[in-house]
Amino acid sequence: MANPVMNSIVKDWSAQTTTPAGYPAMPGYQPASQQAHNPFGGSTNPYGAPEESGPSGAQAGRAADRGPVYGVPQGAPAGYDDSMASYEAMMNAPAADAVDRGVMTYDDVVVKSLMCFGLLLVGATAGWMTGLVAIGAAMMVALAACAVTLGLALFIQFSKKVRPGAIVAYSLIEGFVLGALSCAFEAMFPGIVVSAVLATLVVIGVTLGAFTMGFVRNSNTLTRVAGIGSVAFFFYYLASLFLSGTGLVDMTAVRNTPIFGIPLGVIIGVLAVFIGVLCLVRDFDAVKVGVANNVPEKYSWLCTFAIMTDVIWIYLEILRILSYLMRRN
Repeated sequence: MANPVMNSIVKDWSAQTTTPAGYPAMPGYQPASQQAHNPFGGSTNPYGAPEESGPSGAQAGRAADRGPVYGVPQGAPAGYDDSMASYEAMMNAPAADAVDRGVMTYDDVVVKSLMCFGLLLVGATAGWMTGLVAIGAAMMVALAACAVTLGLALFIQFSKKVRPGAIVAYSLIEGFVLGALSCAFEAMFPGIVVSAVLATLVVIGVTLGAFTMGFVRNSNTLTRVAGIGSVAFFFYYLASLFLSGTGLVDMTAVRNTPIFGIPLGVIIGVLAVFIGVLCLVRDFDAVKVGVANNVPEKYSWLCTFAIMTDVIWIYLEILRILSYLMRRN
C-alpha cells in the first residue's frame, strides 16, 4: 500500500518547487548562484549598460580598433573572445530532451509498469498451471513465496538505493502467488477470476481518468488517511492470520457475520478497496510531481513498484468481496 519511502521522496521533490523567498518557482527557475554567465557583461540583465560612466581611454581605443560590437573585426589579435558568437552558438545548439538529461518521464513509468506487469503475468501463469496440476503443492509454494515477497517489499522500500533487480524479482514471485490463489478461488467459484480482473481494470481506469481530469487530487489529508488505513489493514490481516492459524477465533465465521444484511467481510473489503484507491491517487500524484521536478530517471522504478503493489492489493480485495457474494448466492 502507501510506500513510506515514496512519501518522503515526494516531499523532497515538492520542496524544490519554491524560491528561497517562499514563492512558487516557475518552470526553468534557477537560483542566482546557478544562473549562467552573462555573455553581454554587466550583472544579471544582459541588455543593461555597464555600471561605469564611460570607457577608459585604453578601452575606447580597443573598441574603436575592433569595429562593431557584433562581429569579429578583421585583424583581431589571436585569442580574441567573441562572446556574441559563443552565445549564438549556444542558442543554436539543439535542446537536450529528458532522455539526454537522465530525468524521469511519463514514458519511463509506463514502460517499466508494462514490463513489471508483464512479469507479474508470467509468474501468475506459472502459479495457475501449478495449481491445475497440484493445488495443495501450489498453495504451499505460494505460502513460502509470500514470505519472500514480504522481505523483498521491505528491502525495496527501506533500501537507501533504488533496487530495479529486486523489483523485477518481486514481480515474478508475487505473480506466482497471485496465480496460485486465483486458481484456488476459481476452483471454488467458477468465473470469479475474470470478474475480479475486469472489476480491477475498471477501478484503475476510473481512478486514473478522475485524476487526469482533476476530479480527484492528492492532499495532506488524503495522504494521512491512505497511510493510516494501509497500516491498519496490514496489522488486521496479520492478526487474522494469527488467530485463524492458532484456532483461537474462526475468522471465516466472523467475516460472514451479517451487518444490516451485508456480510462483515464485504464491508471490510469495500473499505480496503477504497484505501487502495486513495493510495493509487497518491502514486499518480507522485509520478506527476517527479516528472515536473525533473527527478532522476531511476525513481521511475519506485513509482512503478508503488503502483503495482496497490493494484495487487485492489485485485485481492475485489476477489475476496466477490467470493463472499458468490458464497451467499
